[in-house]
Amino acid sequence: MKLVVFIVVFSKVCTVYGITVEDYKNLQKHLMTNYSNKVRPVKNQDHAVQVTASFHLSDINDVDAVQQQLVTTAYLSILWIDELLVWDQEITNIDRLYFKQKDIWTPDIVLKNGVKKFEELGGEVYYLEVFPNGEVHWMPYQVFESKCDMDITYFPFDTQVCDITFISWSFFKLEVNMMLPESGPPVYFYDFNENSVWGIESTGGRRSQSHIADSTVTFTLHLRRKPLYYVMNLILPVVLLGVISLLVFVIPADAGEKMSFAVTVFLSFAVFLSIISMQLPVNSENTSLLGVYLVFQMSIAVAIIIISAFQLRLHHRCEERKVGTFYRGIVNIERCLRCVKSCSDNNSKKKYNWRNDSYEPKVDYDDVSWKDVSSAIDFVCFWTMLFFGIIATTVLVVYMNNGIS
Repeated sequence: MKLVVFIVVFSKVCTVYGITVEDYKNLQKHLMTNYSNKVRPVKNQDHAVQVTASFHLSDINDVDAVQQQLVTTAYLSILWIDELLVWDQEITNIDRLYFKQKDIWTPDIVLKNGVKKFEELGGEVYYLEVFPNGEVHWMPYQVFESKCDMDITYFPFDTQVCDITFISWSFFKLEVNMMLPESGPPVYFYDFNENSVWGIESTGGRRSQSHIADSTVTFTLHLRRKPLYYVMNLILPVVLLGVISLLVFVIPADAGEKMSFAVTVFLSFAVFLSIISMQLPVNSENTSLLGVYLVFQMSIAVAIIIISAFQLRLHHRCEERKVGTFYRGIVNIERCLRCVKSCSDNNSKKKYNWRNDSYEPKVDYDDVSWKDVSSAIDFVCFWTMLFFGIIATTVLVVYMNNGIS
């Protein structure tokens, strides 16, 4: 008995709600009668078509700092009401229809800040979903290549704000009004794959406000670079090279390797500067602090080469030639710092000047040789360059920290 009742009820349901292929064809044929995809789908042509768009991000393919481009894979979820594609669902029992993109009217939306071919979204392969109240749902999916102005001041601890702007190219805002969703965020994540270099801090969206402006919607991505790779492969080697360059003043002048070592360190800095230059855009408006730091280290390396060249010349100078007052001052500074000969001891050696009725330092020219001058230059320059290196590194860290915060 239960089986008989089930069969009767099921047969009635199928009779009431069963939809045949002919029903679909007849409804589509009826809706397409006198329909033109070249006319905006509003019965009163003085009204605007309200187009709602949201951005569904799937992947950040690339953030090219040199070309200043953002490459993303995503699709737009675009909704509007087509007043010419309306039917009674209770009569037809059809809750939706699908039309090819070329068969019905679609807004001519293009990527405004794209960097390649200027073309309309979608294509012939796309079907548009249409509901009985005339609501049309279009989801063009593609790879977007957009322009993104880069601020590389705090590279590699930088954050970038990239806009992806879409515009209805042929229509004014009074004809096609592009909007963002009233509820929910403007940017969604659809099967999103995390990028290995860039992370997304936040997203946003905005639309053109003026009625006489172009009809545009802009989706904003706030990106932060993941700095670990650059710290391990750029910053740390540069800092270590700066420390190694000071070892020039530790190598004895008689070893014959001072100049070759100094030049090698300088060339290493030049290599790292070229590597960093390849990572950054050609931009005169802002400069990377890391690039400035590397140029400073190269300047230190050049100064070291110059000092080493003069030092070697002084080291091999004839011993019969007297050591000048300037070089003796360097030796005295070195001896004071080493506490080998205190400054007070130097001042205790005085001679009486009867003209001024005072005591003046008595300079002994016999206890300083040119090798002493060479050694003193090594000692003084080592600590001087180390001091400037620490100051420069500290300033770099402070400014980078400000950029992170």
